[in-house]
Amino acid sequence: MLASGSSSAGSFEPAPDMVLVPAGKFEMGGDHDNWSAPDEHGNRVVDIRAFSASQSEITSRQYDACVRAGVCRAPLFKAQGDDYPVTGVSWRDAQSYTAWLSAQTGDRYRLMSEAEWELIARAGTQSRFWWGDDADPAFGNFGDESCCRPAVGGADTFESAAPVSRFKPTPEGFYDLYGNVWEWVQDCYGAYDRAPRDGSAQDPADCRVRVVRGGSYLLPSGFARASARYKLTPGARRPDVGFRVALDPDTP
Repeated sequence: MLASGSSSAGSFEPAPDMVLVPAGKFEMGGDHDNWSAPDEHGNRVVDIRAFSASQSEITSRQYDACVRAGVCRAPLFKAQGDDYPVTGVSWRDAQSYTAWLSAQTGDRYRLMSEAEWELIARAGTQSRFWWGDDADPAFGNFGDESCCRPAVGGADTFESAAPVSRFKPTPEGFYDLYGNVWEWVQDCYGAYDRAPRDGSAQDPADCRVRVVRGGSYLLPSGFARASARYKLTPGARRPDVGFRVALDPDTP
């Protein structure tokens, strides 16, 4: 379903590496997962048009270029290194970054929709995680299963956030969709039965609560399942929340 690709912004050093996602249909929601919460129920088939998404979460180095340009607000928490995901940024901060990156490159960057995020996280499956129903530290940076503190084990040697792209990617080449840090998406938090079926974001003008996806290093693996959702106010700045970006389908 997915194919590698890149944007025309490749010559702009802070621009993220992108993966092209062809148009297609998939079943969204947690009806097939007996761990799912009520807000994941109500599966629907979503018909998504082509888009590109960043291979990994936006890094501290990439975001810092926007801060140095005087456009983005500095993150609330300092990353351990340039290749760690930026955290301590709000949904509004992520919007500032995508607007700045778009202006620098001439491409139209944006946050992913919730449907787009779940599509790439599922990688064509209906299991809890793209590799199966059991958590595996080879694929993600999860917290302790007793909640809520960091944990190490196996390939997961990180007490907090890990540098991007340190765990096994999806078959299509996406890293860190499960665990590490939550990822802001464009959507307003709402019921699935009101969400668009074309993969676009549920985004009313009066939205007060936004969606994050993917779980984090502080939380058990159950928070990182493909259909798991969480909600935060758009001004929230947490040490375990970052974001990745998408490109509109009509840009290279």
